Amino acid sequence: MLEVESELYALEDHLKLIEGQIEELQRKERLRLDTYIRTEKLSPDEPEWHMAIQEYEEYIELLLPRFFRGSYLVALYAVYESAVTEVAQLMKQSLLQDISIKDRKGDFLKRAKIYYKDMLKFDLYTEDKEWQVIGMLAELRNSFAHVNGRMEMLNEKSKIKIKNWEKEKKGIITYSGYIVCDAKIVAEIFQNVRNSLKNLLDRYKKWDDTHASA
Repeated sequence: MLEVESELYALEDHLKLIEGQIEELQRKERLRLDTYIRTEKLSPDEPEWHMAIQEYEEYIELLLPRFFRGSYLVALYAVYESAVTEVAQLMKQSLLQDISIKDRKGDFLKRAKIYYKDMLKFDLYTEDKEWQVIGMLAELRNSFAHVNGRMEMLNEKSKIKIKNWEKEKKGIITYSGYIVCDAKIVAEIFQNVRNSLKNLLDRYKKWDDTHASA
């Protein structure tokens, strides 16, 4: 359990580094653009000016946030899934059960919720809002991990979810056919995942103390 807590601290630091690096790269790219326009003496009346601006906007508004934040969400989900699986395994061993969470098929969040409720008689989560955000994380993780955030390659169900979040101004948009998350929503997802996991670990520790003394 100490490993999970350490990973959460590392992810918090990692997110700060990512956002700092994005800002620094954006600043450098802006300087490069300004230097290019000034050196080439370009004006808005020339197609080269518009091409340079377009390349700059795609870099800072699409490529940087997609690669940096997308890969971060993939790592965050991996920590969540491994922690939930580890707690389930520990409880399974204490209860001397034969069926593992890995024996169930289907979407991880759905089978994990059912496994905790039916087999462990233990709530996987206690806050509905946190669970909804974790569901968002899972959807985004799948989008980035499997299709690199490309909307056209998602199934219709996933497309509808992404488009609805965009309409609701959740901090998730589509840009040139790709999913892009802003800094605020990524930080919010991290906070909810951390709170949910800490709550799960605290409740498991109490459960384990009770069963150890029984």
